[in-house]
Amino acid sequence: MRITSLAADHLRVPLGKPGRVPLGGPKPAGPDAADLLLVHAETDAGAVGLGFTYCLGPGAGAVRDLLVHDLPALVVGEDPHDTDRLYARAGRRFAGVGFAGLAARAYAAVDIALWDLKGQAAGLSLHRLLGGVRPAAPFFRSDLAPHGRPAEDVLEDARPLVRDGVMGVRVEVGRGDVQEDADRVRDVSDGLGDGGWVGVAAGGRFDLNTAVALAHFFGDIGVDWFEDPLPAGDDAGYRRLADLAEVPLAVGSLFETPDQFFRVLRDGAVRTVRPDVCRLGGITPVLKVAAVAEAFGAAVSPVRLPEVGVHLACGLAAVPHVDSVGWFADVFHVGPHAGGGKLVPPDGPGLGLHVNGEAAERYRAG
Repeated sequence: MRITSLAADHLRVPLGKPGRVPLGGPKPAGPDAADLLLVHAETDAGAVGLGFTYCLGPGAGAVRDLLVHDLPALVVGEDPHDTDRLYARAGRRFAGVGFAGLAARAYAAVDIALWDLKGQAAGLSLHRLLGGVRPAAPFFRSDLAPHGRPAEDVLEDARPLVRDGVMGVRVEVGRGDVQEDADRVRDVSDGLGDGGWVGVAAGGRFDLNTAVALAHFFGDIGVDWFEDPLPAGDDAGYRRLADLAEVPLAVGSLFETPDQFFRVLRDGAVRTVRPDVCRLGGITPVLKVAAVAEAFGAAVSPVRLPEVGVHLACGLAAVPHVDSVGWFADVFHVGPHAGGGKLVPPDGPGLGLHVNGEAAERYRAG
């Protein structure tokens, strides 16, 4: 099987509209729209692989141009089974300007399409191709508590989900008053009670002293993890914070290369790593991170994109749950669905996804 063509489609998907939230959840708050870049990789065997990546904010035009003008030459004529070789080839191709950043985000869509084709060729859903450790996975919601959303609104949406078996919510902090952040997290944690999972995500916005103070506070109120409190690359700071913190640390949503994960895992500073499939360049580098994390006894929690995350969580023992948002649910037919408080992957081969043509036409960027 060889790839014969690579086509890209640019959608601008509005977020937070009524009726667009899947998985049994209510309307979330968050960004107004996301740029979703779809890739279709056609093959001489008749199979078509579907891949995608997204941008929140600037950069979508550059990603689209890379998918249209630069990346087809890397994969057309190649065997889609050769995911490692093609990922390394992409890294070499962009070495002069740096693969990390927009090039990696663009290649992520290609890599996901290759894995979709590998699953189709094997006649297996991607989670079974990866190992099939569980039929469904626990999940939490990342789109209910963005920066500044009042705790009472978060709780109104989150409590019914937790009663139905959903783990809980990830709360974003770090763009305002630190005391307000702490109070809001406390109110969400108290409101969900002992049965509700609460993760706090800071996006690397705190200095060490502030992070230490918040880590003590979050440990006292029972927060389940403190994600990326320090800037990416502050390895010494994370080592110091790990020595002092009582709350578990989760790190990596801003990391752009696998070696950044390897360093924090080697140092023993964190117990959960947060690779972003789109930021790293696809499923292939995330699998490398997961293998090292498992060797060090750390958990892996991929960032957002449940259409891929559910396969990783159901395929790999090191991935215990899914980070879920409802942003692109109506773009794809079928997709992951909630059942018994867990997220269930599609049954079809590969990703099990098909683009909803009506939605694609409605959201297509000019």
